[in-house]
Amino acid sequence: MMNARWSFLAVPILAALGCSDPVPLPAQGAISVSVVKSSASCPDPGTLYEVGGPRPPSMGAPGDSVVDGSGARISCSVKGSNGGYVFSGNLQANTVAPVVVPITGTFSNGVVDATGHGTVSFGVRAPALGDYFNSSAPCTVSVIAGAVKPGSIWASFSCPSVKGVSSIDQQCEIRTSVIVFENCEQ
Repeated sequence: MMNARWSFLAVPILAALGCSDPVPLPAQGAISVSVVKSSASCPDPGTLYEVGGPRPPSMGAPGDSVVDGSGARISCSVKGSNGGYVFSGNLQANTVAPVVVPITGTFSNGVVDATGHGTVSFGVRAPALGDYFNSSAPCTVSVIAGAVKPGSIWASFSCPSVKGVSSIDQQCEIRTSVIVFENCEQ
């Protein structure tokens, strides 16, 4: 009789424990940023910064993302909105070989429509820049291979002008670059 009483209590307790929400996966991301010396004031001679382990993203493949907490800090949000998506994200990580340097890429106010095209504000910090550079006008965004859904995006972006925060007379350009964010807030 005592076993029956305990099993009677155990079933509801075990059922309640089994109903908890699964732990969300950590955010992931990868980036290839092409900084171009568009004017004499750009301190970067022209560098391709790539983050992804071991393959960074490209127009042809999303590459291998790095995971938040494993030597990288990544936060992101990709949400459905009016038939398209709104997104934002921050990626702080080291680039892949041959030269390993820290880079920060920040995306804010990102919007893509139902056709996968839109705009985003972009900021970047990298050693050759010596300062944090922000887009002075919206950057263009194009989703690659339809790869956008709540929680993830794979897209190309370019910015005609990014300017130094401390010294706005310094100006560079971001040529066609690629971002991947996964396991983002939805």
